[in-house]
Amino acid sequence: MEISSHTLRYWQYEYDVAAKYMIPLLQHWGLSSHGVSMIDVGCGEGGGVCAMHDSGMQCVGFDLEQHRVDMARALQGERIIQWDLGNLYSTTLPFSDRHYDLVVLHDVFEHLEQKQEVLEKLKGYMKPEGRLMITFPPYYSAFGAHQQLCRSPFMRLPFAHLVPFLVSHLLPRLRGEIPDFVAEVQKLARLRMGMRMFERIAREGGWRILHKKGYLISPNHIRFGFRPTGAGMIANIPVLGEILCTGVAYHCIPDAQAPLR
Repeated sequence: MEISSHTLRYWQYEYDVAAKYMIPLLQHWGLSSHGVSMIDVGCGEGGGVCAMHDSGMQCVGFDLEQHRVDMARALQGERIIQWDLGNLYSTTLPFSDRHYDLVVLHDVFEHLEQKQEVLEKLKGYMKPEGRLMITFPPYYSAFGAHQQLCRSPFMRLPFAHLVPFLVSHLLPRLRGEIPDFVAEVQKLARLRMGMRMFERIAREGGWRILHKKGYLISPNHIRFGFRPTGAGMIANIPVLGEILCTGVAYHCIPDAQAPLR
């Protein structure tokens, strides 16, 4: 199978984000890697899963796109990892015959339409003491609609997606834009997945948030040459946190696991 240089770079980016930031954060939150069973929902090309495998986890992963699953298999090397094609909206989910210590959605949740339904399905993957890690860029942050995927220079400007009518009316009319990217930016602009919205959806869906980490510069931005920077308490300031945090990570459990007070 021919693997492009772009795919190799992207796989390495996925690996580095997981190895340098996600795994240390999980360890800081009290989840050791050794012997932990993990499923990555929306695994992409599998770089992050490979990093978690290398840290001592027992890993599986699935993605909606066949070419990404094929690349994950091609790039796993000698690692023992299982991959599959799967859709979170299907009645039958990949690897649903097993239960896991850790469920990971890395920059997937903001793209999902049926968020409550998905969160309920994720509970079915978890062991009695299982944990959930979800990361995403808050919508009202500088690149909250992933508009950096666009080709037009002014569309790639920070906060361009918040300009009235730019995404809904002008973007579809611009020459040279990739239709799939346009559709995704428009969908994200419609869903507007922010931190407060996630926290409300999680609470209403019977989840307890154990930890939250916001970033002024997200770990995802290492591929643009930036050094990630934590937001500290800024992430908890209404409105300001939504605007300044370019990434956020949550550590959650179903409320049934939460200790009684």
